[in-house]
Amino acid sequence: MGAFVIGMGKTRFGPTSKPMFELAQEAALDALRDASLQPDEVDAIIVANFLGGPNEGQLHLNSVLAGIFPGVHVPSWRTEAACASGGVAVHQAVLALARYRRVLVIGVERLSGVVGTQLARNIGMAGDAILDVAEGVSFPAAYALVAQSHMMRFGTTTRDLELVSLKNHANANLNPKAHFYLKKVTQGDIDQGPMVASPLRLFDCCPISDGAAALVVSSERSRDDDIEIRGSALASDVISLSQREDTTSFAATKEAAGRAYAEAGITPGEVDLAEVHDCFTIAEIVAMEDLGLCRPGEAVDAIRAGDSGINGRLPVNPSGGLKAGGHAIGATGVSQICEIVLQLRGAAGLRQVPGARVGVAHSVGGVGGTSAVHVLGAVR
Repeated sequence: MGAFVIGMGKTRFGPTSKPMFELAQEAALDALRDASLQPDEVDAIIVANFLGGPNEGQLHLNSVLAGIFPGVHVPSWRTEAACASGGVAVHQAVLALARYRRVLVIGVERLSGVVGTQLARNIGMAGDAILDVAEGVSFPAAYALVAQSHMMRFGTTTRDLELVSLKNHANANLNPKAHFYLKKVTQGDIDQGPMVASPLRLFDCCPISDGAAALVVSSERSRDDDIEIRGSALASDVISLSQREDTTSFAATKEAAGRAYAEAGITPGEVDLAEVHDCFTIAEIVAMEDLGLCRPGEAVDAIRAGDSGINGRLPVNPSGGLKAGGHAIGATGVSQICEIVLQLRGAAGLRQVPGARVGVAHSVGGVGGTSAVHVLGAVR
């Protein structure tokens, strides 16, 4: 049985006054239109969302979003795995094809309008409440510890982090649906950014975004530009860094990547581009190594050489990534796959990766507590 993306849709990521329902509706209807389907032609709906409950007092989103399709009573459910929610939802869709022919995946998040301290508390729920949150370890602090460890072990520098930020902001300026589209970020901006958690400064951190993304995943091809999901895998680990021996690498990503590559029948060397979970600049470096795209400690060499740029040997985050494309948490993993689909269709416009045939999408919940990895390929 195959798995194909036959339709995709996405809103622009960034602050908005639109309610969550409207964001989800826009992305879902665009995905159905792209697939040339009517709402009653999907067999199941999976909704990915992280903070609808604490932020807006709205859970049971699968039923709420059924209002997009009045009179359509297909099975639907919501999945939550912190920032990996979207990636997990796509994995569930692939598994669900054993029973359902076509599955609509909708990832959505709205973070605007929530008081800063409350939002920080709510996002912190993705961490270990006892070992981390109660001790004051926020996500910026946790990733700062990862950065410090990587620097001590491999000689990574703050300049390497800056190069990741500059590249992703440049890419976002080519992406009309990116949070930082047409918002140029220079070295001077980065230099003036305040310290958040040493060594991470303001422009090492992704922005808070609203947005939605949707995919129609099918067991059958419908046209020539459908994109095959060749490998789909999840893995998990303990949440807290205090429970891990190695803080320069995420074991869950390594495990999920290995399974996804094996299922796809490829090696990392056959990947043409990657969309990785760069919630912080150090996370992109760690992801490149954990996905096997670079050896441990060597991702910075690729970054310094420009290999991870759109026209480089291994383009990473041509969308702008979470860092500059935006991080609408529940939608992020779905959005990453939307970007891979556009690239493999040859429809990414000014940010098109030349000759892209195989792409990998990688999303993470917490500090590597959950990892979803998907390998996608243009249909042979």
